[in-house]
Amino acid sequence: MKLRQRSEEQKYIGIIGHRLSHTLSPIMHTAALKHLNVDFSYGVMDVRLRRMLPGLLVSLRALNFRGANVTIPYKQAVMPLIDEISEEAKVIGAVNTIVNDAGRLVGYNTDADGVHLSLASYAAEIKNNPVVIFGAGGAARATVYAVAKFFAPKRITIVNRTPTTAKAIADEFGTVFPLIQLFYTNDSEMIAREVNMASLIINTTSVGMKPHANSHPLPPNTALRKDQIVFDIVYNPVNTALLTMAAEAGARTISGIEMLLGQGAKAFELFTRRDFPMHIAREAVMKELTQENK
Repeated sequence: MKLRQRSEEQKYIGIIGHRLSHTLSPIMHTAALKHLNVDFSYGVMDVRLRRMLPGLLVSLRALNFRGANVTIPYKQAVMPLIDEISEEAKVIGAVNTIVNDAGRLVGYNTDADGVHLSLASYAAEIKNNPVVIFGAGGAARATVYAVAKFFAPKRITIVNRTPTTAKAIADEFGTVFPLIQLFYTNDSEMIAREVNMASLIINTTSVGMKPHANSHPLPPNTALRKDQIVFDIVYNPVNTALLTMAAEAGARTISGIEMLLGQGAKAFELFTRRDFPMHIAREAVMKELTQENK
């Protein structure tokens, strides 16, 4: 990441992760910063090796950084390296936003905000009904937390190829939300049954992401219904194979763009203390995706 001081007041923000050529965070945040005339610059910090993280975070404290977004594979690895972690991020077990508060690094998880904003208009349909969540990574943890906290479903079934990972999430959040039943499975027949009964299905895995755009996480012969809600956090392509399948069944669909913008909005507000210009960021992201997929 090349830094060039334009003024004494300018601050920097960046995204920490690895293999970041696909990320739209710089596009989204830069458009928002320019629209509000905020003198921040947004860059990419591709960290190839985990052992490079401590030195990088020392630099964040010392340089004119306001903070950083954090993505795969470092959402958990940064946690012991920062000074304070929000209660929400502690429960979720992952940090995706770091704010530099006068040299003190504070960690937050805004993925939960992204899930909340994405699903807010469907709250009545989710409450007291079954939910199926595919995946058991950092995004899945934030999704389970947000769905349980804000929407009070009857039960949440976590689907993952490695059942021990899914079990760990079910056990952890089962103690946090004792009134919600949490299950886990990797059995295709059980997955199909749970999907059939669910009011909401969420994919938090990378299955279906470009260049593997023809893939989806559902078992063979799984049918979707028109009264279901299907949310895919993958945003490239915008219309994933899962969302296409759901739309053909008449179900309501939610694109990963909503998650991207929602979590970005909260992070932006933490960095700048300014309201996020959602329509400007959405326009910039959609323009970039359109150009990529021509």
